[in-house]
Amino acid sequence: MSNEYYFDIADSLFNIFSSDNLTNIVTKYQINKYYELNQIHSTIVNIVNDHYQNKLDGDAMITNLKNVALIIKTADCIPIILYDSKKQVLAVVHSGWKGTLNSIVKEAIKKMIAIYQADVKDIKAYLYPSIRKCHFEVDEDVYREFKDKIKDIATYTSKKNDKYYIDLQNIVVNDLQNSGITNIKDTNICTYCHHDKFHSYRYNHTNQRNYLIAMIKE
Repeated sequence: MSNEYYFDIADSLFNIFSSDNLTNIVTKYQINKYYELNQIHSTIVNIVNDHYQNKLDGDAMITNLKNVALIIKTADCIPIILYDSKKQVLAVVHSGWKGTLNSIVKEAIKKMIAIYQADVKDIKAYLYPSIRKCHFEVDEDVYREFKDKIKDIATYTSKKNDKYYIDLQNIVVNDLQNSGITNIKDTNICTYCHHDKFHSYRYNHTNQRNYLIAMIKE
């Protein structure tokens, strides 16, 4: 499987979301230096600087380094890019249901502002393919976790045959908007519906992953 999606974000930013294997992707695009995470469904946001150690625990990375790619891997979770093209500050975020529940995008935005003086007026947000409400089915226990934390969870939820279907993307969008970000784009592509193009764990319990790669160019 080898399918790709990208946004036209800025001349200074390379981005690709691909279902190919990582070796093929970095070879194809001649990416020489890149960093990954040991993703643990947390709200940990790591800063990638000259002293960064690769594959630290966490679910988001921020950098202003040039020609250094940041990589998130997913198979239904929401991969997100946050980019301030004026300050040239980049964040990549892995927002699974736990990260979405605990507002990891808000944590990333706070660090972009605190450490790199990014401006919410200039930060643009991009949501790449992920499982959507049509197939993100949960039981009562997970639904209650959302209900306990998000007052208007009913706005994002439908129920069918004692199962709940939650709109994770719009919860993320709401967090972005509440953080002051207004420029938000979403592919509207469901990985489950398009399992022939992108890997979906919910569809077939695959151990393969999609890769979101972003890099500030010189």
